[in-house]
Amino acid sequence: MIHLHFSKTFSADLAKAGCALLLAEHETAGWHWYAHRVTLLRKKCIIVMEEASRYALIFVGLKKHDFAGFDQVLRSRIVAEASWLCDLPHPGPNEQLIAAVEQKCSSIICSPGLDRSVQAHIRQVADEMEYFVKYRYERLPETAEEEFALGCQLNDTLRKRGGDKDYFYPQRKWRESLLALLPQQVGPNVVNLADFKKGRKNV
Repeated sequence: MIHLHFSKTFSADLAKAGCALLLAEHETAGWHWYAHRVTLLRKKCIIVMEEASRYALIFVGLKKHDFAGFDQVLRSRIVAEASWLCDLPHPGPNEQLIAAVEQKCSSIICSPGLDRSVQAHIRQVADEMEYFVKYRYERLPETAEEEFALGCQLNDTLRKRGGDKDYFYPQRKWRESLLALLPQQVGPNVVNLADFKKGRKNV
């Protein structure tokens, strides 16, 4: 289950479009994402950030019907980006990953308000995005693939959460968490790393 937290700005966009999302009655142990809207080159741009990895999804130029059905828009993008980012073989591992991510996205509940730490990182992403859009590309992304490509650059920036000892790259951290959803492959063709190291010592 996704627990989506949203800013007042983004909440107003959803309400104006008639989006009716289920409000959470209390804090949950779901998959926490945070959403905020900024305006770049006179278009609404949505930044949705995953709490643990600080991985950011970018949405540009959404229409009224996209805001009205944002729950489905978000689920579809999370699944797509997970598949693109992990780039696993298929059929097989890629389909397993998609099924696992779809399970985590099976439902969405919402809460108003952003965590201060996440909010600060969303602002950083917004500033970095503005630089790329205005001074490097001189235009906004026009497809989901271009949004993902821009997101890859934004998510390849070192970040740090309160309580963490080290900095990390959101893109790497989210990918690692996604791969951890896959079932452990056990079979005659799988070599245990510890056994491999022992074998090398005996050579």
